[in-house]
Amino acid sequence: MSKKSKIFAPNFPFAPKRVPFFYGLVIFFTSLCARMISIPGHSVGLCPFTEELIQNLHISRNHFSNIFFFATLLSALLLPLLGTLFDRIGIRRAVTYATLMLGLTLLFMGHIASAIASVEGCTSHFVAVTCILFPGLFLLKLCGQNLIPLASRMMLLQWYDKRSCTMIGISGIFVSITFGCAPKIIHRLIEELGYLTAWMAQGLIILLVMLPFIWALCRDNPQSVGSNRDGLKNNSDHPIVARDYTLRQALGTFDFWIFVLAVSTSTFTSTGLEIHIVDIFREAHACTANPLNIFPFAAVVSAIAGVLFSILQDRSSIRCCLLAIFSTNAALMFFLENVCQSWGLWPFICLCGFNWSLYGIASAAPWPKLFGRKHLGHIMSSVALIVSLFAAIAPSAFSYSQKSFGSYFILTRILLLGSAISLLISIIHIKKRNATPLP
Repeated sequence: MSKKSKIFAPNFPFAPKRVPFFYGLVIFFTSLCARMISIPGHSVGLCPFTEELIQNLHISRNHFSNIFFFATLLSALLLPLLGTLFDRIGIRRAVTYATLMLGLTLLFMGHIASAIASVEGCTSHFVAVTCILFPGLFLLKLCGQNLIPLASRMMLLQWYDKRSCTMIGISGIFVSITFGCAPKIIHRLIEELGYLTAWMAQGLIILLVMLPFIWALCRDNPQSVGSNRDGLKNNSDHPIVARDYTLRQALGTFDFWIFVLAVSTSTFTSTGLEIHIVDIFREAHACTANPLNIFPFAAVVSAIAGVLFSILQDRSSIRCCLLAIFSTNAALMFFLENVCQSWGLWPFICLCGFNWSLYGIASAAPWPKLFGRKHLGHIMSSVALIVSLFAAIAPSAFSYSQKSFGSYFILTRILLLGSAISLLISIIHIKKRNATPLP
């Protein structure tokens, strides 16, 4: 066995069977750690840097939004290709390589100001900023928003079957609190160290602490270490649905597209709001001095709602999740225009929390329940591609709404109408499937 293969061997650096309890609990914890370190690639990890980049790099909001759009778009287009590697090289290698790349990217982002200054001697400021900022944002989105979260979800779905929804709901508590507190913590870090040093500090933590930790604990699946899903003594590899769908077959179902629309709408809304939250609240004359203060409260709501939604999901059809997502998005857009009032601010915060928790469930739970597990990696990577496209469009859409119409709320009203229409379509779809056995 080569040295490269040995370091990823199932029993290296220790044999999971020696652990006196079900190793899936370790995988659950590893999955949580992977989700935590992906924060710098998500909009909640980037929103504290938005105003700093615009001011310190002397670029317009539209210029930044366009760079963000194309970086997110390119990272999304690569997802199906990279997603197939999960089946070939395994989740352990995939998450290790992605974590290494994310840490190095954060170190690079800590030097973008000097890199731009060195390039400006050969070209214009506009081109220099684009050439340096684009690859940094691209790698942040590719690793932080796409590859690492996808690997994290795949870990849980590979190790858990009957309890997968429960584990997703429990993980949502920690993910929601961490993501909700992240903007405030990162903002404080920027105030103390500066935005460049804050990026470098995050990169060093990932490379020196989290990378070895995740590599040592992660394993591809229970079969590779002589275990079974859910920790059952008998083999728990039974089919979740009557047959396993290929990606092409899944694409031909209404369920696939309505769930993709639900998850995409959720991520479009949250990404656009989080990237431009400071400017949106400024336009709305919101009754809070610092919009970043709302995230910890939304995180608490998300943590509680995530557990409740996951329990309800185990007792009802997965399709009922559609009603919650579309109604939440519609209400979120309504209360956003009323954050200037105290009666509008707190419902908006609660709805932000609902949106986060529902996204966490809908982005992972439906796919094995509806289409089986055999081609799960291919299906989930394709879903992630579409969702990432919506995330890429969101900041530019919000930015151009403000530039072209003088207000962000033209777009939010369109989103409200679209969510209401989608809610009606979902109700009709669920009624038609009442006679069909629900997954």
